[in-house]
Amino acid sequence: MSDLKSILKENIEDVSTDEIRRALEDMIEDQRKKAAKKEAAALVDNFLDEIEFNRKLLSHPILMKVINRANLSNHIRRTECYARLDDKLKDVLSQGTKIEDIKEIKYLLDCLKGKAIEYIVEVEASKAEQGMRHIHAPGSVARSEGRNLYFPGEEYTREGLNWLASKLCGSIAIGDNLGVFSENNELMLKLKQLVSYKELGTKLTIDPRKLEIKRDEMNYPYATLLAFILWLRKQLSIEENVEIKALIQSILDDLRVSTLNLFFVPPPEKYKHKWSTISLPRLDIFIVKWILDEKSRNIIENFREALADFITEARNASKRKKKGRELENVIDLLMNNYDFICKSLIEHGILDTYAARKIIDIVIDIATKYDIRRTYLPLGMLVSL
Repeated sequence: MSDLKSILKENIEDVSTDEIRRALEDMIEDQRKKAAKKEAAALVDNFLDEIEFNRKLLSHPILMKVINRANLSNHIRRTECYARLDDKLKDVLSQGTKIEDIKEIKYLLDCLKGKAIEYIVEVEASKAEQGMRHIHAPGSVARSEGRNLYFPGEEYTREGLNWLASKLCGSIAIGDNLGVFSENNELMLKLKQLVSYKELGTKLTIDPRKLEIKRDEMNYPYATLLAFILWLRKQLSIEENVEIKALIQSILDDLRVSTLNLFFVPPPEKYKHKWSTISLPRLDIFIVKWILDEKSRNIIENFREALADFITEARNASKRKKKGRELENVIDLLMNNYDFICKSLIEHGILDTYAARKIIDIVIDIATKYDIRRTYLPLGMLVSL
């Protein structure tokens, strides 16, 4: 299980001694107030919340959603490290903070991280008898949840499940909803270098706003990926740093010949039914035909911008009529069809004409209901190509 363990260890954010010191000071002050009110306090849980332990432990936004965090927390609470940390915090409350206390607390936090990693690897990722789960491929279900979805005799090995989980954990997230992974290690390294050089986010997550990805696009996997590739091509034209420009060109070249895995995990409260794992073949047809060709690329960009402008105008009009919730359902339908268009372009290099027709119908319907005069979407040019 070394691969998944090493990836999880690399992804965990460190807790600094300054963070520990500040958390201890806040804990002491908070405990004094609670003691005055004769209230009990869960010392360790409060302390871990103060230093944002869970966020640092599960710093990958996709992993954060697919892990059973309640079971993980319960496992951590049963460890010896947790009990020792509880004793140490009680000592600090009664005797004050010493330098050696901070060192020991940091050691115990590292111990808790190790126990958490063991749980993720051994329980969440590697129990072969349960079959595939969300940590292996978002959208899949365990054998206990969907026995009729498994073929008779179908089995997964611990090593195979561990390998699948390592792909998700090793992905780079674009926002909180989409993880992008390629078995082309050089491509993944170049993407991480680009994130660092251009200050696009953390080592695990790219800020979609820095890629000029629209708010509505973030809930759709193909729309997000298309926006990212368009951003790469735009940077190739405007980037002045020769080394970064060469890096971007190399990334585009690698995307043409590399397979990709997309792990799409939108907010579970509303979109869990859309959780999915997408395997993409080489993108050479799409990139050559629609990205590198200036005329085709301009038409896609114009259509994308016009769609975003129309949605903004529709939302403003719905506020005046106080029908915002009703409109959002229609916008979901509109964006679903836009995602279908992005899917057909990326996977096959062709336009989904049925989705294009649906977009026209929905736009006309919205414009009629909300008295919107600006309904122009350059779909005709897209269809002509």
